[in-house]
Amino acid sequence: MIPLRPLGLGDVLAGAFTVFRRNARVLLLWSLLLSGVLGLASTIATTLGQRSLQERMLSAIGTETGTGTGGGTDADAIAAGSVTLYLLLAVGVPFLAFLARGFLVAPVAVDTGQRVLGRRGTFRGLWGLLEGRRLSVLWWMLLQLAAGAVIGVVFLVVLIGFFGALGATDTAIGGFFLALLGLGLVFGLLVAFFATRFAFTVPTIALEGRGVFSAAAQSWRLTRGAFWRTFGILLLVQFAFSIVAGIASTPLTLGVSLFSGVFDPLGQTTGRPGSLSAGAVVALVVGSLLTIAVQCITDVLSASVTTFLSIDRRIRTEALDQRIAAHLETGQPTDPFAPAEPVAQRPWPQQPQQPWGPPPPPWGQQPPLGQQPQQWGGQQQPPQWGPSRPDGRG
Repeated sequence: MIPLRPLGLGDVLAGAFTVFRRNARVLLLWSLLLSGVLGLASTIATTLGQRSLQERMLSAIGTETGTGTGGGTDADAIAAGSVTLYLLLAVGVPFLAFLARGFLVAPVAVDTGQRVLGRRGTFRGLWGLLEGRRLSVLWWMLLQLAAGAVIGVVFLVVLIGFFGALGATDTAIGGFFLALLGLGLVFGLLVAFFATRFAFTVPTIALEGRGVFSAAAQSWRLTRGAFWRTFGILLLVQFAFSIVAGIASTPLTLGVSLFSGVFDPLGQTTGRPGSLSAGAVVALVVGSLLTIAVQCITDVLSASVTTFLSIDRRIRTEALDQRIAAHLETGQPTDPFAPAEPVAQRPWPQQPQQPWGPPPPPWGQQPPLGQQPQQWGGQQQPPQWGPSRPDGRG
């Protein structure tokens, strides 16, 4: 599956695609159940909720202006319900999708580890190997959400305070935009830093069986001294997969949207304004299925890339390659991915560096040019030609 040595970018990408190709049915089933189903539900709920939110806001505006029915109390109730619906759509639905995509890393990491050992995992087999580790993965996802909520609250407090300070000094509108851009950049870098340092937490839980905080500490240690390499590879992979997903899904979605006009060419299936027609529902569902199908593949590949990066760091710091080789040859240790102590030296052999300059000849020091005796059998040999002739013809 992978060479038992430190892995380069090509090794990581080749290993991820090999894992997916050799066990695509099982991995796609996991991805569809976790990322696909909840992703489709999230898309449909968000679209329908936005339509309902628009209707409720239009109704509230009509009530305030007197064009609708009811008084100001009804308008306040409609506005409060609209805000509640918006918060549910903005927080609740992405919350479930985030849990599903985060938990998907665990079975993909287990299957990747089994593939490295030359085994093939089944759906039930991967679920069984995660026994005792599933709750830790869930707790880690909830901890990430809590940390994200804290960072969001701090960002809002700092933003409001900063804008208040700028407003007291009569700063131009350009200052507000610069402040917003600067705060967003600072908090974005902060999120990227912690996301990279804790990127190996779920693969560590799945492969090593550590607890939540122990796995987070292990991820922090593995990324020490390799932050920019890890961040660059993960960013490159996500960017490339996003482009591929967009290229694959956009033509399909546009085609489905055009084809949906066959069901309702004039959009008159429904009588209520703002409601979805039959063609719009078909376009929404089918287009979402096509987009989610591509997303499921990229989710599996991304999780496998993250797992191979964690394995690479353990090879470099814990001599994991030696334990894997010993397990494949002798069966010991039973679980090569079990927690291990860092090694003091680099665990793979290094080629000695050649000194600068031409290498010495293999036969030792030679006399200067023109003074080398012709030897044969330990005795000096006479030249193969006689003295030159007087006429200069040799």
